[in-house]
Amino acid sequence: MTIELICFDMAGTTVNDHGLVLEAFRRTIEDLDVVGDEATKAEAYVIETMGQSKIEVFSVLFNDRAEAANQAFERHFVKAAHEVGVSEVPGAREAIQTMKSRGIAVALTTGFSPSTREALIELLGWSDLVSLRVSPADAGRGRPAPDMVLLCALTTRVSAMQTVMVVGDTASDMQAGQRAGVGQCVGVLSGTDDHARLMASGADLVVNSVADLPKLDTLVA
Repeated sequence: MTIELICFDMAGTTVNDHGLVLEAFRRTIEDLDVVGDEATKAEAYVIETMGQSKIEVFSVLFNDRAEAANQAFERHFVKAAHEVGVSEVPGAREAIQTMKSRGIAVALTTGFSPSTREALIELLGWSDLVSLRVSPADAGRGRPAPDMVLLCALTTRVSAMQTVMVVGDTASDMQAGQRAGVGQCVGVLSGTDDHARLMASGADLVVNSVADLPKLDTLVA
């Protein structure tokens, strides 16, 4: 079946964050006075749940301090992004532009809040590249729930969920795509998870990066 929509993850898939997610988290737990084994376990959980909604992750870790943690994380991430900078994964812009030229709709999905997402978009200069950008706050639930993918599909009015492709670097991306019933889940090795974990989480195939997408049989014009 022809692919009508591709939902791209951001950090680790189309965007190099240069380790800023973990750095922002470390600054956040310092703010919360989380130290020792608790800090080590919290960081391990953040790595395990990369790609998921940050507020949901913090709710598990910090209970009633989740909102404060999320606000601190967003503040630290945006500050660090401006200080260190962010960049696109090599070939990401070209891959997205190629998909658009072939008549395929594109969307960006992320576990970040809308404000942080838009700060990244501005730093990348991508405001005109992808108009459909979705965060958990826009859709209801974050990954691994299917909500963001389903919202993208509804917004672009695809003919069937089998015409949707999900591209991401984490297990959560693959799980969200499978739960949404998409036609193809493509894992990339430019971010968090390795080939084995991506395949175990539902990837139909794994490529090195988004730069390889235009060569896939399912996307060749």
